[in-house]
Amino acid sequence: MMVIMGKVAVILILIAVGYAVTKCGWFTERGAAEVTSLLIKIVTPCLIVNSFLGNTGTLQVSEMLLAVVVSAVAIALSLVISLITFRNEPPERKKVLRFAVIFSNAGFMGIPLVESIVGGKGVIYGSFFIVVFNVVCWTYGYNMMSGGAKMNLRTVLLNPGMIGLLFGLPIYFFKLQLPALLTEPVGFLSNLNTPLAMLVIGSYIARVDLHSFISDLAVYKMAALRLVAAPAAYLAVLLLIRPEPDLLVSSVIQAAAPVAANTVLFAVEYHQDSELASKTVAVSTVLSIITIPIFTILAQLACQFLF
Repeated sequence: MMVIMGKVAVILILIAVGYAVTKCGWFTERGAAEVTSLLIKIVTPCLIVNSFLGNTGTLQVSEMLLAVVVSAVAIALSLVISLITFRNEPPERKKVLRFAVIFSNAGFMGIPLVESIVGGKGVIYGSFFIVVFNVVCWTYGYNMMSGGAKMNLRTVLLNPGMIGLLFGLPIYFFKLQLPALLTEPVGFLSNLNTPLAMLVIGSYIARVDLHSFISDLAVYKMAALRLVAAPAAYLAVLLLIRPEPDLLVSSVIQAAAPVAANTVLFAVEYHQDSELASKTVAVSTVLSIITIPIFTILAQLACQFLF
């Protein structure tokens, strides 16, 4: 519980800093948009590549495949839930709300929690969850938030997320050992992801009307779907699949994480409702203090029941 509260506190402090510097006039809307572009085009590929560095070849092929399958199941369930909800919302809001339901903060929130609760093997499983996340995010999610831009092979392969995967996957599968001259800059750039993303979110929250923040019931419906319905459905399916305990617990933690920061980054980059996106991240992050411990305990109890 304390680990989870600590991670949420870090996120909220960074968001608060972004909020404060915007209110002080030090972080303009144009500046936030430029930082967002930097995050999407430079930091994101480095973050993905960095997730593979130092984690080369530690799972059997069968374990990798199962990790990919259960990760895909998690995102597929969230996607289905998103498609049957928010039908009465305006199109520009519907895109953001559905994106928020589908994509969890599996990296910054999920991986540290997995490491502290499951251990090293759980982190490796978690990296495959993030691989699946990025494939879906930069294909389906990109198409959704970019306004249905025409998808072709070049678009799929040359967007920032997929470029990161195209470099990262060979490093993992071929156990490549890169020199520090390459790995250290990648590591430094990837470390910019969380602080810069949270500053951007805080900046956009600072521009949201407080009454709108409190009264937007769709945001709370989204939070219930992201934090309760999606992980509950996923845990139920895992009881049928019966993966080994480390994989079960680690994937449930990542599936139960709050809304991904990419929701705001994509909304800003592709001119969607960035205010709504900021609200989804802030509200779900706060409420996850309650929901993540519950699902972690349920996953651990499920392991005792199954094994």
